[in-house]
Amino acid sequence: MKRLLYVMVFLGIIGLITGSYITPAASESPQKKVYTWKFQALWDPGTMPYQIEKEFVERVKELSGGRLILKLYPPGALVPTMQMHDAVRKGVFELMKTYDPYYMGKEPALAFLGSLPAGFPEAWDYETWFWEFGGIKLAREAYKKFNMYYIAPTVYGFEPQHSKVPIRSLKDYKGKKARFVGMALDVAQRLGMSVTPLPTAEVYPALEKGVIDLADRGGLKANWDAGLQEVAKYIILPGWHQPATATSYVANLEAWNSLPDDLKAILEVAARESSMRLFTRHRVESAEALKKFIDYGVEVIYLPEEDVKKIREIAKEVWKKYAAKSPLARKIYESQTSYMRLLGLLK
Repeated sequence: MKRLLYVMVFLGIIGLITGSYITPAASESPQKKVYTWKFQALWDPGTMPYQIEKEFVERVKELSGGRLILKLYPPGALVPTMQMHDAVRKGVFELMKTYDPYYMGKEPALAFLGSLPAGFPEAWDYETWFWEFGGIKLAREAYKKFNMYYIAPTVYGFEPQHSKVPIRSLKDYKGKKARFVGMALDVAQRLGMSVTPLPTAEVYPALEKGVIDLADRGGLKANWDAGLQEVAKYIILPGWHQPATATSYVANLEAWNSLPDDLKAILEVAARESSMRLFTRHRVESAEALKKFIDYGVEVIYLPEEDVKKIREIAKEVWKKYAAKSPLARKIYESQTSYMRLLGLLK
């Protein structure tokens, strides 16, 4: 009941924002300037998160009365995923959907903006940290020095691990070749894995060819859409590496500053609507997708609770390690752990 209440409050807040903050700009003068941006997505075409981006593009067009047009490109169409940060910074294109920890080598604070391994257990806790506990201001501070503007996160629930071999305890991780990104990479290495931080779109071929033994990639529905049931016969839960995940809409700062205020507001509102849509769709379609995996013959393995507790202690040390890497990383770490203590998640 308490969890249901949290979800209802979360959705109610988003509904109020998207319902009353702005309405479609159908009455805007057609003589006003039309802005056209290139927008590269994170997720593969044909997956549910890519559909969310298509809806985001249409929503921006609707709310702006056609004054802001986003041309959507799939991963790698403009630049490789790992090069999006530099491309948007330089103005090669205006907008990207990204997973911030991909670029934590440029600023360690970005490691805290995508997921906290063994951290926030629910998506709405992470979403609340961004919008009600100062996270959005810190995220924008992190990107400003790179000539970019962090518009909004898209927050959703846990991601599973897909494996070609059974993982039934911590000892089974040792010696395995894996794909993890962000701070989860460091945790996985401490568990004895050899880790490669592949882009999302490269996970399927890496599993298929045996380059890696296991991987995180996305939510269950997106992973079913991508065909992981064909190349990995085991799902490992809980998703300790990403119990709650945030991707983000990030714009080139000059392009952002060139927009009138109403179009800036439209982008933020449409982005927050996308977060709501992915959050709700993810909850429903993940349950449906898990059944599909099982029916296909994939075995679902749940790690023992005592092993998950051990992973969390390792993860907490990794949080501290990254917090020490920059002043902004320390600020975000302290903000997130303060909120977790408020929630009773940390002592």
